[in-house]
Amino acid sequence: PFHTHLLRQFADPSGSAGALGPMAVTSYDGQFSFKQDSLARLGPREKKKMSDSEYNAFQNSPFMQAVRKCEDLAYQFTTSRDDERAKRDPTFKPSDQDFSAPKAHDYDRAINYYKVLGIDEYASLDEVKKAYKKLSLVYHPDKTSNLSDEQKEEYAAIFIELKNAYLTLGDQATRRQYDKDRDRDKASFEVQGYKPKVRAHFDATEMLKKLEQMQKPPGKVVDVPMSCKLEKFVFGGHKRIARQRRVKDRKTQSFRMETHNYRVDV
Repeated sequence: PFHTHLLRQFADPSGSAGALGPMAVTSYDGQFSFKQDSLARLGPREKKKMSDSEYNAFQNSPFMQAVRKCEDLAYQFTTSRDDERAKRDPTFKPSDQDFSAPKAHDYDRAINYYKVLGIDEYASLDEVKKAYKKLSLVYHPDKTSNLSDEQKEEYAAIFIELKNAYLTLGDQATRRQYDKDRDRDKASFEVQGYKPKVRAHFDATEMLKKLEQMQKPPGKVVDVPMSCKLEKFVFGGHKRIARQRRVKDRKTQSFRMETHNYRVDV
């Protein structure tokens, strides 16, 4: 597989040197060499077409029957989820073009991104954004300046998982492709017993519950009936009333109920 080229070196215009004879130069063609070597070792490799009887036998084989059963079951999983998601999210409009659209993130289907964000698979896009925002306020590198170096590394790794989960679930097309791939794995397990790969990941379920407990409830107006002597309305004064209130415990970062005496000026 060598190609020969002829190069001529002509005489100097001044006439001091005579013309040199032709020079043979070889160049190596790697692709052509590979084809020649393959042909020499394996011989011509022509594709053999199946006959009609062979094709029918292949389509009715246990392997192809299992493949079709997996595809049908995966389709049921996908359509069932789409129906439930549409009930919770009026903005969700599934399309077949979602499966051919470019991915917003090169996801890993062995990771359950729903658990990473602490949400369920029917969550609306707004719920995905809210979960990511809440968790970012805890794990974003800008929020960990007062932590130790070890904790900073741990939180930084968790934030990367959160970001990947949001990139996957925050884009409708990417999310549906991710769901479909996982549906196929699930169907393959139920039909053929092939256990899908599962990769260890962060689970934000407990953290979101904790953040929910720590969140201060919105204030509201409370009507409290109380009795007061007529003299206090005339001359003024104050009255005490006991009420239950919700207090945050600084040690456990949780809330508890306690009785508090309020002073009411009359």
